[in-house]
Amino acid sequence: MCCAFLWKNKTSSASGARVSWASICKPKKEGGLGLRRLEEFEQVFALKRVWNLFSGAGSLWVAWLQSNVFTRRCYWSISDSQRLSPTVRSMIRIKGMVAEFLCCSIGDGRASSFWFDYWTDMGPLIEGFGPHGPRELLISFEDKVVAATENGEWALPPARSQQAETLQIVLSTMNPPRSSRGEDRFLWRNGEGRFVPKFSTKATWQAIRETAPTVQWYSMVWFKEEIPRCSFITWMAVLSRLPTKDRLASWGLAIPLQCVLCSAGQESHDHLFFQCSFVRDIWAHYCGSSIHVPPLSLQAVAGIVSSHQVVSSPGLPSVLKLLQQCIIYCVWRERNMRIFQQSSTSEAGVFARVDRLMRDRLISIPPSSPSSPSPLLVYFRLPPPVP
Repeated sequence: MCCAFLWKNKTSSASGARVSWASICKPKKEGGLGLRRLEEFEQVFALKRVWNLFSGAGSLWVAWLQSNVFTRRCYWSISDSQRLSPTVRSMIRIKGMVAEFLCCSIGDGRASSFWFDYWTDMGPLIEGFGPHGPRELLISFEDKVVAATENGEWALPPARSQQAETLQIVLSTMNPPRSSRGEDRFLWRNGEGRFVPKFSTKATWQAIRETAPTVQWYSMVWFKEEIPRCSFITWMAVLSRLPTKDRLASWGLAIPLQCVLCSAGQESHDHLFFQCSFVRDIWAHYCGSSIHVPPLSLQAVAGIVSSHQVVSSPGLPSVLKLLQQCIIYCVWRERNMRIFQQSSTSEAGVFARVDRLMRDRLISIPPSSPSSPSPLLVYFRLPPPVP
């Protein structure tokens, strides 16, 4: 789909692409197709490996890392090196990102790093004290939190800076590490900003990806009763990314702009799917108590679907959303057949295709409740076709 339709059968260049890859990889609610960018998931899986290392996942791989890579130096103090494997190097390169997600709940203080782990409200202490911190507090870079205690109490030298004084105030509100409290527990930030003792791939991906505002037309394109090929063409039409004649002319192509369906207006997305007299005649078949006049835009269809009369009728909103998708799909197909195959179908023939699509899809959908009519019956209650 990406190469053949959206990206001109080539992935080496984005020139002429109908929709950018960044837009395609947005969630559907944000206007994309919901595909996942591999670069983002590569970061998520690297973060998951770091989480396994700190949480003591119990795997043989974690045990090997602790015995062969992080024996003398902890994860935070070890530097990137070519002697390390690509997997370990990918973990080391994302230290800054790890610091945003990982924190530690102190138990016996023997697993958490005094300088690098997020175990106080001050965050990683190395950020506040800098490289001279070990000399000021007499605690080395490799020491654990338990090194700051003596006989079960906090034991730091007298404060010689504002930062050290703040640290002592913070520690006075914290219980010192004791073996009776069990081992240190590492926590991971979830989607709600709270730290929990488990890793969530979804929440982590949501946190690192670049988000976009939710589009208002999301529910008009993507819903349970949709037909995939129809919803895809509708998605392209909503984004104005179908190669209509006005877009082709804007690219410098010398082509006639006349609409091939009505031979009256200039072909554009709004004209082709809503304002063309050929399409309005198809919509007119369904005009009645629910649709008073043929809609002139997708926003007009959305207004009809969200009206109190439609919302209060079980199954009717989904039927109308499916109807507008089937009409858009069949109109686009008819337009292409007339241009590329020199084959045309009458307005009644296009309506028959729409009707066939609607029946074939709705016959397989059960009613939402025992007391509700089936979606197919709801469709039949729309104004019948005019011969």
